[in-house]
Amino acid sequence: MKILTRYTISSILKTAIVTIMIFAMILAAVELFSKMDQIMHGNVAVPSLILYIILSLPEYLLMAASISFLFAVTYYLSTLTANNEMIPILNAGVSPVRIRLPIIILAVILTILGSLFQEHTVISAVNMHDELETELFGASSTRDTRNIVLTDEDGFLIYTQRFSEATGEIYSPVLVKTENGIIEERIESDRARYDEEKGWWVFENARIYHISGKDVETETMSTFEEPLFNPEPRLFRSQNTQIDTMDRATAKDYLARLLQSDRTTWQEKATDYYRRLAKPIAIFVLMVISVCINYRFKKNVLLFSVIQSLSIAVVYYVADMVFSIMGHQGAVTPLQAVILPMILTIALSAVISLLGRKA
Repeated sequence: MKILTRYTISSILKTAIVTIMIFAMILAAVELFSKMDQIMHGNVAVPSLILYIILSLPEYLLMAASISFLFAVTYYLSTLTANNEMIPILNAGVSPVRIRLPIIILAVILTILGSLFQEHTVISAVNMHDELETELFGASSTRDTRNIVLTDEDGFLIYTQRFSEATGEIYSPVLVKTENGIIEERIESDRARYDEEKGWWVFENARIYHISGKDVETETMSTFEEPLFNPEPRLFRSQNTQIDTMDRATAKDYLARLLQSDRTTWQEKATDYYRRLAKPIAIFVLMVISVCINYRFKKNVLLFSVIQSLSIAVVYYVADMVFSIMGHQGAVTPLQAVILPMILTIALSAVISLLGRKA
């Protein structure tokens, strides 16, 4: 049994690795050719171009992993059937469940590794790739974020015209402090900087308005500090960034603040966040599909098995797209937008497998 398990895992991994590399290189080549005109006319240095390609590979590797393992498992199981290798294995007393169990365990391990790879490698590589793209091809004139609004659970709301990526400062901020929905204090200043040692923001040339009923008292200070207002600069940076490229802590904090200020935008961003977390799970889902489908074709087992598994995979990706749209529009919850396509696809593959056995 150990020999069969090793053979199963090694066969799948060998096929999957080759397929992943081919898909990733094709995707990288397509991106490179799309930039060919800018490369030719921009005198891009070869080392920078090589680094640009390398930084794009982690995302493409993860993108290609799910469909590659689907193909690898389908190829392995259909080859066993087509070459009549399945017959002696079953005659030796090995059950079909025992043959497929190592594949399921491998799918779980690969999903966990894919999740770790995404959070610790892919996201940072994508951010570096985007920065290098801006530097090489001028995709964006500035990385500053403008017109930002943040709220927190302590009753603070801040609006700032601009956050500077270079200096880490916010310009023309307006900080409003509320208590039970009533404005108690309003602070306006020329700019503010985050004090790393103290852990809060320091406002320069501040004008403080103390509001009590209909009475308003005005105070001017060269520097003003509010210890209770302490969002990190990365939260200002994240306002114009895709949630797919935020680190997990920033994304959670951003969604928590967004839930308090804009429920509609939260629904959209939360759906994108859950879909990001579910990307590695696609490896598990598609490998389960390839395990569940019917391999009892009388002719052209490999061809029909690949067509069948790819067809169900298309159903999964279409369902994922449809439920993603529904999640953005609030028709389903963000979590349902991720889970329902998986349940639907696995159920469909199980039904097809049962029908194939009865036929």
